[in-house]
Amino acid sequence: MIETIKNIDFTTYLIPVLTFFFGWITKIIYERYTLNFRLKKEFEFEQKKKLKEEIAQNKMKLLNSAEELNHRLWNFSQHVGENWHKVTANDLNTNEHYYLKSFVYRFLKFLYWNIQTEKDTISIDTTIAKKDDILFLKYIKTFKDIFTDVDLLAELNYNKAHNTNHFFKNNLADYCILVTQGGEVLSFENFKEIMDREYQSLEKVINYFSTIQDSDDDKNLNVLRVCHLLLIQFLNTFGHDYQKTDEEKIKRITELYKPKLRIKKGMIEFIKKSKLDKEMKSITKKITKT
Repeated sequence: MIETIKNIDFTTYLIPVLTFFFGWITKIIYERYTLNFRLKKEFEFEQKKKLKEEIAQNKMKLLNSAEELNHRLWNFSQHVGENWHKVTANDLNTNEHYYLKSFVYRFLKFLYWNIQTEKDTISIDTTIAKKDDILFLKYIKTFKDIFTDVDLLAELNYNKAHNTNHFFKNNLADYCILVTQGGEVLSFENFKEIMDREYQSLEKVINYFSTIQDSDDDKNLNVLRVCHLLLIQFLNTFGHDYQKTDEEKIKRITELYKPKLRIKKGMIEFIKKSKLDKEMKSITKKITKT
């Protein structure tokens, strides 16, 4: 018996068993890996698709409102000394005051579409989004933050406790709601009626523009100039051809703002904090070079 066992070639039996065993293990690992891999890819695809769809539904409205505000800031950069924007509370209802009212309208409409787009995409996993979509969302967050960031004005010794030259984030969203009705953005004509009827609700926003002085030390004017530079680059990146600013005009505006901007360090830090320093490099270089 023992002699018979000794004469058995166990490799004849062992190899098939081992082959079967390792094949079984490999199959399990492969199936689990491929399933997880497929599910992961499907999730990523759906998230990317959903993000693009959510951005797309507001994108044109956002770009158009950015274009309108950009045009106004170009005009304002040339005519701030004309004081077309200066209106007292008592006088607001007695005359047309198109310039101020349309300024407030364009400002709120632009910020509304920023806030709405951010709200629509907040439930989506943006960590796996495509680079252009992530960049788009970075700009959206930046445009909202620029009017609420008190550090931006540090070079002008701004006392944030005064709350005169910045907005609280939640309040800013509430102001933007006033440019809508039933989920739709109001026409300018209808919005003028809101301004006349609900002055107190919009007083902070109205004062933000109507109190701007033709002075390079004016805090609100400095913030608007930084916003203007960001708007130009945003539209040059995502806008249509007719919404873009050519190099000659960029040179003109940067040469105008370069000696006037008093918050250059704050601007650089704000842009860096917003993760847009690479995108804004060409413009900030023109502003800050000696």
